[in-house]
Amino acid sequence: MYGYVDKVLRIDLTSGSISNEPLNQEYMKRYLGGEGYGMALLWDEVPHDADPFSPDNMLSFNTGPLTGTPMASASRMSINFISPLSNTMGASNIGSHLGAEIKFSGYDTIIFSGAAKGPVYALIHNDQVEIRDASHLWGKDTRETTEALLEELGDNYKIACIGQGGENLSKLACIFSDDCFAGRGGAGAVMGSKNLKAVAVKGTGAVLVKDKDSFLAANKEAIEEIRSEEYTWGAVHGYGTPAWIGGVDECGMLPTRNFRENAFDEIEKLLPYNLWNDTDNFEIRRRACYSCQLGCHKYVTMKTETDDVPVGELEYETIAALGPRCGVSDYRDISMANYYLTLHGLDTISAGATVSAAMEWYEEGLIGKEDLDGLELNFGNGKAMVELIRKMGLREGAGDLFSDGSEVAARRIGKSTLDYTMTVKGMEISASDPRGSSAMTIAFGTSERGACHMRPYAGTIDAFGYLYPDLGVTEAKDPFDDNEDKTWLKAVKEFFVVTNLIGICDFNVINCELKASTLAKIYTALTGIETDKDELLRKAERTIALERAFNYERGFRRADDRLPKRFMKEAAPYGPPKGRTVDMETALTRFYEACSYDQETAIPTAEKFTQLGMEDISRQLSL
Repeated sequence: MYGYVDKVLRIDLTSGSISNEPLNQEYMKRYLGGEGYGMALLWDEVPHDADPFSPDNMLSFNTGPLTGTPMASASRMSINFISPLSNTMGASNIGSHLGAEIKFSGYDTIIFSGAAKGPVYALIHNDQVEIRDASHLWGKDTRETTEALLEELGDNYKIACIGQGGENLSKLACIFSDDCFAGRGGAGAVMGSKNLKAVAVKGTGAVLVKDKDSFLAANKEAIEEIRSEEYTWGAVHGYGTPAWIGGVDECGMLPTRNFRENAFDEIEKLLPYNLWNDTDNFEIRRRACYSCQLGCHKYVTMKTETDDVPVGELEYETIAALGPRCGVSDYRDISMANYYLTLHGLDTISAGATVSAAMEWYEEGLIGKEDLDGLELNFGNGKAMVELIRKMGLREGAGDLFSDGSEVAARRIGKSTLDYTMTVKGMEISASDPRGSSAMTIAFGTSERGACHMRPYAGTIDAFGYLYPDLGVTEAKDPFDDNEDKTWLKAVKEFFVVTNLIGICDFNVINCELKASTLAKIYTALTGIETDKDELLRKAERTIALERAFNYERGFRRADDRLPKRFMKEAAPYGPPKGRTVDMETALTRFYEACSYDQETAIPTAEKFTQLGMEDISRQLSL
């Protein structure tokens, strides 16, 4: 095959059996690959009511057809599972070099089922696949684990692993690979529940291209589209995602002090040039994922009197979560918090959001120092934030209360703590205040995996004023009109999901750079399968429909597609959205209409399933 390797690796951790099989052709025709392939596996092979921590849950690593090709940013891979954080379908995307290495080793998908009796790691070197004892790795942090395996196996392996967070089944736990993370939804905790400490991969193969000349020509178009977008190839190329923080603040969308505010009074201290220019305290170097044009990763090392601290990647979401959201303006505190989250393997977005919720609980008198091991957890207390995060990563002391996220902590504490918990489906909202963007209201509320800014990040269009003619967005959208027709948003969401199916980075599309029609040409040249942009979007629409069906089976309905009441009850205090609250019900109704969802069940109608060629799914749901 071209683009695809046509091989799936199955590793049963309970029995120790290892087997290969060809790709499921029906899955590819319907869902393309990546997240769609992993979702189809969940639907067909995992009990829909399975406990996320039971051996019945599946953990699958799913590359896309473009993963490992010379296409710009063709590094991505989707990890699929049932999420212990949101109790929904789980899909967490990761870049770096892991996905490409899996492809080079001869596999499109790796499936981990069951659970080992004790700590193990998987060794994959082309056709050599082993399950090895990992007792000597258990208890180590992510970097210690990576270093130990590279010393044991050789430097040319790519390592994915969990830290203590995953071992301790923190619902915020990530999977770490080369300072990139499969970050959201608790994939690391599922890996820990299977006693799977790490996966080490080395491959010597390549991805075959059907029409090399057409592929290179279309890829050149894609690169030109990416580089021609001024902001992407300017500020983001230079500073990475931290470049967004000033603009988001100006638009009144920067979460501040647990979304009590939507702009930060100390924003100047956090503008990226202040970090970059502080060479006495910080060293920053560019890092890029496989085949990346942009190089948005910026690896930070913090200098101290005793030693240098390898902070790791400071992304916009991380800075916002650990900075304004907690009222913290000191980059040294933000850096130390990120350092501990990296070592222990926790999601920076949910961890920062959990601390910010706890800060509001503390200031409201709902928890006290006695609940926090003596910490004074006021907004702005960066040292207390760092210490609580360190404890969360190890489930140490008060950290145990918060290590499963803010909603779990709120339900344990009781009182009125849920009123200050900024979650959707149990997952913490990331760093965009939806009062400043009706599109983000929908993105957070309707995301199938829980509050997610990447399904889609459409605030670029309605709040920042971008157009996307290739997707039908030819005129400016009103960021404050929840009653606006949302057909355009449906198309943008589908295109974001296409990136997860095909194996490329969302940063190719987040500022409306790469055209869907260009991507269709690349896929056609790669695989020899004639495809247009409408068919790419249709495959994403089917994937989303299947995810909604899976969540429906797990009890989710329209009532679960809602934002926290703060956004409906408390007006934005600053910036362009000043005085605005969200009309959630109207926004949902308009989006459901655009997607042909039933207004109560929140899944596609039987007629829509039929249009998508998914009558079998409709029958299973008894529609």
